Amino acid sequence: MLLAGSLLLLSSGQAQAQLTATEEERLQILTDPDAIRKKLEKERNRPAFEFFRSQVAPFDILPYVKPNHWFTLTFELRANDDNYDGILQTEPAKLLGMPHEIYFRRDGRLIKEQRARRAMQIMIPDANGVIPKQLGVDLLRAGALRPDTTWPATLSTLPPHQMLVLILSKDSTSKFAAWNKMSATLPGSVERDGGDLEKLRYYRLVLPIEPDSVSLSSHPLTWTTISHVIWDNYSPDIMSVTQQQAMLDWLHWGGQIVLCGGAGQTFSVLRDSFLGPFLPAEASGETVPLSEETLGPLSQSYPPPNYSSSVENQSQPVPAQRRSALRRGSSRYRAAVPIRPGAKRPVYLTVLKAKPGASTVPLGEASPHVLAVESRVGRGRITMLALNPNEEALLAWPGLDTLIRRVVLRRPEETSSEWASSEGLTSSSAGRGRLLSQDLSWYRITSRDLATPPVDGATDKPEPKTKVAAQLAVADAAAEPAGESDLHQFPAVGDWRDSATLPRLSRDLLEEASGITIPSSQFVMKVILAYLLAVVPLNWLICRFVINRREWAWIVVPVVALCFAVGVERMAAHDMGYDTAADEIDLLEVHGDYQRAHLTRLVSLYTSGRSSFAVSYPDDPSALALPLDNGRSIRGEEISSSIWQSSPVPALLNFTVQPRSLALFRAEQMLALGGVIRLQEEGEKRQVFNDSGLELRDAVLIEATGQGKTRTRPLGTIKPGASAEIVAKAEDQPAPRVDSGPGPDANPFLDVLRAALGDREEDQGELRLVAWVNSTVRGQVIEPVIDRKRGFTAVLVHLRSGAPPSPDGKRYNLLAEGSPASGQAESKSKPAAGRSGNAGRRQSAPASSKNATPAKGMRAGSSL
Repeated sequence: MLLAGSLLLLSSGQAQAQLTATEEERLQILTDPDAIRKKLEKERNRPAFEFFRSQVAPFDILPYVKPNHWFTLTFELRANDDNYDGILQTEPAKLLGMPHEIYFRRDGRLIKEQRARRAMQIMIPDANGVIPKQLGVDLLRAGALRPDTTWPATLSTLPPHQMLVLILSKDSTSKFAAWNKMSATLPGSVERDGGDLEKLRYYRLVLPIEPDSVSLSSHPLTWTTISHVIWDNYSPDIMSVTQQQAMLDWLHWGGQIVLCGGAGQTFSVLRDSFLGPFLPAEASGETVPLSEETLGPLSQSYPPPNYSSSVENQSQPVPAQRRSALRRGSSRYRAAVPIRPGAKRPVYLTVLKAKPGASTVPLGEASPHVLAVESRVGRGRITMLALNPNEEALLAWPGLDTLIRRVVLRRPEETSSEWASSEGLTSSSAGRGRLLSQDLSWYRITSRDLATPPVDGATDKPEPKTKVAAQLAVADAAAEPAGESDLHQFPAVGDWRDSATLPRLSRDLLEEASGITIPSSQFVMKVILAYLLAVVPLNWLICRFVINRREWAWIVVPVVALCFAVGVERMAAHDMGYDTAADEIDLLEVHGDYQRAHLTRLVSLYTSGRSSFAVSYPDDPSALALPLDNGRSIRGEEISSSIWQSSPVPALLNFTVQPRSLALFRAEQMLALGGVIRLQEEGEKRQVFNDSGLELRDAVLIEATGQGKTRTRPLGTIKPGASAEIVAKAEDQPAPRVDSGPGPDANPFLDVLRAALGDREEDQGELRLVAWVNSTVRGQVIEPVIDRKRGFTAVLVHLRSGAPPSPDGKRYNLLAEGSPASGQAESKSKPAAGRSGNAGRRQSAPASSKNATPAKGMRAGSSL
């Protein structure tokens, strides 16, 4: 009987396992009707659409957004009742300086009962540096008057001066949290327990909760708020191909990647990854254990910071020649503290072999080991650390704070204007006790960050002060520390502002090229006076004495008004010979040996009648576009609306142009060239090769000679696939005046690019090429079709960047003596109590004669 019962149960179990979903549901209805009833009731009460959360990349939870910066907002949502074909659209955002608002939207197609992730690019303009706490996002069908549901996306303001440090780590993400309390990430004048600490800090660390699914944006132009990426034992395969490409674009335009070494390092994995061609060193596979004695040079090189101590309170004697330096440095360092590893837990150092052209940072003056190897990649840098800063012995060492600031973050010291001026340093924070984003990040986009006004074509004059520099000079005179309230006055790195130099210059050139003249104030006043004279006294006199019908004066007023309107329209009318026209100025920014370029388009549209245009970029998902301020808005104007659509095809929709007037817009995108533009050096012979597929007309080589001066060397026209030899000449040769034909004049635009070499430590040693192309870049579609198109493309090529500035230069170490302001040379001073002059002393590996890899095109310390 027992055997028969067992067989029966077994057969029933097998039969139940073979039931279909419908049969199982029917069986459950018979066996547990209450559960089915509850399930049906739950589904009946479930909303038609559900939003689960919204994220701002690269954060998992915190939604920090910087004003005037593009960011990627991702939604998780679901349609419960049926498949859905609609759009996601934000509430309108008012653009700065113009009566125009913009909606941001993308397609919102959903499959029934399946969670979907939908990302869209958004930019919230604000002159006061404040982001709304919530942004309403509607889910609606095309053409519908009311949304099906609305989601309030929570946002938080990231101050303009603050930058993000992204941590990519599989094992020790929690250990990096201690960096948030270090002086390396905080202003020296801020109370550590104060309520404004989070708002005034310099760097905000992004610590992913789930390392296997980091919320990285695939859009390269939304990385502008990130200054550093710290890479610690992280697999590059976790990132998608588009995320990897976005990181490489960010790196070439000034991003900084720091790779952690030590025991268990994965440099061999990175060698075969997308970062492989840009690594500055090869890992030998050998690790060296370091004891307290062998770590002594490192502890002497990086004394702990101390903002409250004074010269008289130093625990060790200070030589007389060092006292003045300590006073000037505000006694920010204590005496060196030794590093004490555990008896059986030494600190492991990875042996690195520098590649040609790379720079090395020693472990200390008396140490044979290398602390770091680094090289420039475009404007950015990659640094390979031989140690892991999260080793227990290093985390317990107070000097780690100084090492992270100087070597890892390469963050300048906070200096006073008097000290900086006496030492010949450039400090945008001088006298304010604060650093701005320009000091904290190397990231730059020329069309956004160039602040140098035109210099009438002269390239041998010192770079004039920018508006920001002038404001800082006033602040220096007042010598008042900056607070949270006034930091928004200074534009951040990567700000999308129409008041920047190149957008304003382009606006003037486009208006001049259009042939449209705006009536002068005298013309307007004469018309108004003539109208008043005709309507009141002349009208009444004619009706009273000529016609002898005074009551007709009221009937004549509308007729007079209509006649004046027609007359003014005829007087102001100008036959352009076409109904629609477009003038365009493009700026193509390229970094040597890199095939991708950043393109900025500045476009004016003209129409003889009121028209609404759609500007799309069907072949480039990285495109962004917004209306451009024409600088002529007046209070009380009617507000117009446009739409920026990020998906499926990037497009600026409903862009309205008034009759016989200009409307302007600007767009940016990352695109791939046909090849690279590179500098090749073989002994005394130096050549520029053009494999980009572009004909570079009137190419001019620009070299910084120091003290804000430059040297120009015309190279003529470089055809596609051709090269131009650089002839070494001591004298400066004037740049040629170009003939860009009908349309916008290219000369003022090129003059600004030729004169705008930076003077910061990371800018030293740059070599650039400025040329132009007699056409605009393809890929932009304007509908309706434009009758007449004109324009040119300015090409800016950063052929070479100098070696990374030394972490022991004066800008990074107030106690350094004998180092030049650029921080490129060695420090000759001996180590003293509480400091060491060799912390950043570096050696450059011999440069190879050919550029074998994209990273090798950046020579360390070489010059023409």
